[in-house]
Amino acid sequence: MSKPDPVASLLRRALAVLLLAWMAPAAAQVQPRTIVMVLPRDEQNIEAGFRDYLAKRNLPLKILTVRFSGRGEDGPALVAQVRRLAPDLVYSWGTGTTLALAGAHDAPNAGDFIRDVPIVFTEVTDPVGSKLVRQLDPPGRNVTGVSHVAPLPVQLNAMRNYRPFSRVGYIVNPKEPNTQLVLQSMRQLAAGMHFDIVAETVPLDPAGNPDPTALPAIVRRIAAQKVDFLYVPPSTFLAFTHRDLLTQAALEAKVPTFCSTESVVRQARCMFGLFSNGSNIGRFAAYKAVQVLADRTPVERIPAETLQRFSLLINMPTAKALQLYPPLGLLNVAEVIE
Repeated sequence: MSKPDPVASLLRRALAVLLLAWMAPAAAQVQPRTIVMVLPRDEQNIEAGFRDYLAKRNLPLKILTVRFSGRGEDGPALVAQVRRLAPDLVYSWGTGTTLALAGAHDAPNAGDFIRDVPIVFTEVTDPVGSKLVRQLDPPGRNVTGVSHVAPLPVQLNAMRNYRPFSRVGYIVNPKEPNTQLVLQSMRQLAAGMHFDIVAETVPLDPAGNPDPTALPAIVRRIAAQKVDFLYVPPSTFLAFTHRDLLTQAALEAKVPTFCSTESVVRQARCMFGLFSNGSNIGRFAAYKAVQVLADRTPVERIPAETLQRFSLLINMPTAKALQLYPPLGLLNVAEVIE
């Protein structure tokens, strides 16, 4: 029997060590990255678009879902729950949810928020006005994402193309800063566009939460002041949680509604609206997530953006009930719900 060649044996060992060293990074790359999806509601077409884009990229991902109550006092518990899941990236829906996770950029108690994990938001009306970021490009912190609202002058022009108006009703939820920001912007535009605003604020219940039972009376008071439209701002409370109550009250008061978000037109009784398509918002947010997770782009360099294409949606049963049929010019460019 021939003796083992010590040189060959040494070479085999060296090759084995090199092979293991080469395989280790490859094995690490196939480990799934974790995305925690934080929602104050059930998943919608935005999340479907987000998941669809990621699935087509064939990235090794694990997506976990966390529900948020939407109440500010539950923010610390939400942050703790998300941290326990050790995400590589957080997807956040809405201004209130994102503020609960990331805090305002100038918040003094930074340790109470998630500042060391990338956060990609959707459905944030005004990232700068709500103090999520100091500027959109670059955001300069661990937060970026996609806004869904068409520029307010574009929305108002869409309303005017449906029918002339001189008075617009507006409802503020004091627990949602974005409803106040939109009102401020609308007031700045009102003089130049020659219309008045009739604004009402939702009262708070004994627990300090907005009282939905007050909505029908608020709508009636607004209607009594002969408004031409009730503008429904981007609001979880108004345009999602209580959209049926609000739009039914408007229909009974014979007030046409314009909505800046999709689901309240498609799934409730809002007459029409102009907004970014939800599926496209989700895909664009997923593209930003891929930039972070796969391309290794620092999140603070990825601009927060709004889509440049918007969809006009008309709820024809509501229009017929109000006897306010849309002009042919709008019908040529709008999607119509029958």
